[in-house]
Amino acid sequence: MDRLDVMKLYCCIIETGQLSLAAERMNLSKGTVSKQLAALERYLGGRLLNRTTRRLAPTEAGINYYERAKQILESIAEAECVVTGLTTEPQGILKINAPMAFGSHHLGELLAQYQQKYPNVEVNISLSDRQVDIVEEGYDVVLRIAILSDSSLIVRRLAPCHIVMCASPDYLAQKGEPQSPEELKNHNCLHYTYANSCKYWTLIDQAGEEKQISVSGGLQANNGYLICDAMEAGMGITLLPRFIVENSLQRGKAQIILPEWQPKSRDISLLYPSNKHLSAKVRTFVDMSVEYFRDKFN
Repeated sequence: MDRLDVMKLYCCIIETGQLSLAAERMNLSKGTVSKQLAALERYLGGRLLNRTTRRLAPTEAGINYYERAKQILESIAEAECVVTGLTTEPQGILKINAPMAFGSHHLGELLAQYQQKYPNVEVNISLSDRQVDIVEEGYDVVLRIAILSDSSLIVRRLAPCHIVMCASPDYLAQKGEPQSPEELKNHNCLHYTYANSCKYWTLIDQAGEEKQISVSGGLQANNGYLICDAMEAGMGITLLPRFIVENSLQRGKAQIILPEWQPKSRDISLLYPSNKHLSAKVRTFVDMSVEYFRDKFN
């Protein structure tokens, strides 16, 4: 068993998620892939993958082995480039996760520019508003819009994400426009579940005073554009990222309320594992993202 070849094969299995796809990419038969994987598990003395009829899921040991094997392979590739006098060329699969609304409207052009510059990188992007586990789920980079807590991940801030409180003119004409944060308790408040609490909203005035206002309403959803559509239709008041409601505001389908009391802005950030040797594909994507989003949301 060639340990480097088996490392490459195992990393390919994790990144593709299927033995058949790994076999195709490595130009091997599926039977050979299965045998080499079994041989690797015997050699290491532990199970790396849990197999079901539908999917492969790495065990805790499998995740740890993948992360270390990936670092070793990338270090070897970089060392070879140094010896031959070549610049390290980004290559392989770049696995990204990003929020649904932000990713669908703001990442297409960036990814096109990135792949045009680095054609040897295959981008695999998953759009989801839930908070994924970057290590357990095998992502190279995760984009998040949040007030981030401390973690072992490296964080590169891209831009601020301004949150606005708004409602449709029709709703306000029917229910009245609140004149203070306390009056929100009398309104139907629509909750974007991944962005704010369903029990209270935290608002800050221009002097920095902070209030937590108890709110309630008849709609909770994990998709910002669904909430925006309901708000436009006159269902209630909501807090949403400005990039989601900007079009509604420009068309007169929404208006900002209580402008002197607004939610805290969040950061649009890239997160990635704090590996000692950062792969070329991650480093170049992070650097390009920082440049691309500079001044876009300020």
